[in-house]
Amino acid sequence: MKTRMNKTKLMLLAVTAATLTLTSCGSKENQEKSSKQTITAEVATTKVTDFPVQYSFSGKLQADKQSNLSTRVMGQVQKVYVKPGQKVNAGELLIQIRNQDILAKKAQVEASKVEATTAFESAEKDLKRFEALYKNKSASEKEMDDMRTHYQMAKARVDAVNQMEQEVDETLRYAGIRAPYSGIITGKFVQEGDMANPGMPLLSIESPRQWKVYARIPESDIARLQLNAPVSVQFSSIPGLEIEGTVSEINPSSTNTGSQFEAKVLLNTSDSEVKQLYSGMFATVNYEKGTQPMVLVPKSALVTRGQLVGIYTVSQAGTSLLRWVRTGKTYGDSIEILSGLSGGEKYILSTEGKLFDGALVVNK
Repeated sequence: MKTRMNKTKLMLLAVTAATLTLTSCGSKENQEKSSKQTITAEVATTKVTDFPVQYSFSGKLQADKQSNLSTRVMGQVQKVYVKPGQKVNAGELLIQIRNQDILAKKAQVEASKVEATTAFESAEKDLKRFEALYKNKSASEKEMDDMRTHYQMAKARVDAVNQMEQEVDETLRYAGIRAPYSGIITGKFVQEGDMANPGMPLLSIESPRQWKVYARIPESDIARLQLNAPVSVQFSSIPGLEIEGTVSEINPSSTNTGSQFEAKVLLNTSDSEVKQLYSGMFATVNYEKGTQPMVLVPKSALVTRGQLVGIYTVSQAGTSLLRWVRTGKTYGDSIEILSGLSGGEKYILSTEGKLFDGALVVNK
């Protein structure tokens, strides 16, 4: 009997020791596991604040002063002195059209002018003589009338020749295409030897001193846009560049532009900004109108998983919880949260370790 009791005691002692050993091991594992799930993070609280509502419109950059140069005369292009991208000064000769026929006509007009001027001077002298004779009653009234008529005809002839000379000079001016202002050649549409016709574009030129953006406005937003309203313009090809501008024109009709309306924005550019701009750049026009309550969070706090966007929040138990959200417009380094996060909730800005669901959050 004693032997059985001793064996039973030994078995109970062994079971107790094993239980204590397992309990001790489990406690260590739980402590290590709990230590691994604790992270140090910077926690912030969301606030619902009234922010200006920003509307964005796409547009295209253009020089405010641009022209297509053509001619009023028909002739062969004799010489093209410029090429696209070349800077020119006002009055500089750009294209010369063959003008020998105009020069020949000018020579004829000059000869006629000499003839008409000589005849007029002779008629003027004759008139003065007959006026003296008529005064002394040595010439009849009929002779005096004839002399006055001859004088008026000679004067009219001189006036007609002068008008012809102006016409030839004006035609000759269109045979030499000159820069109407200082700028940059943006297009060349003819080569030497081509035939130039009246109204046919030969060159295009623009002045890069003043820039504008033609923006397309959806019909849902056209009523919000106001003339002379301040806007800001950004360019996708020039990160970080933002230029202030003013709405100078609003086209109230979309007949020729589909379902979108057109507005012109004049840019207030500095000399350094002008050097970075090129015609045809795509631009985004940002316009603020009114306010609305919204929740903004830093873009750096967001987490992306494929096409899903989320943010780690802090639960009531103090643990991290990934919550999927729907985002809206971007405002600088912040982004609007449309749904999934309300005002007064805590979220994680940054952590010192790897962030995951269920981690115990310790605020910095």
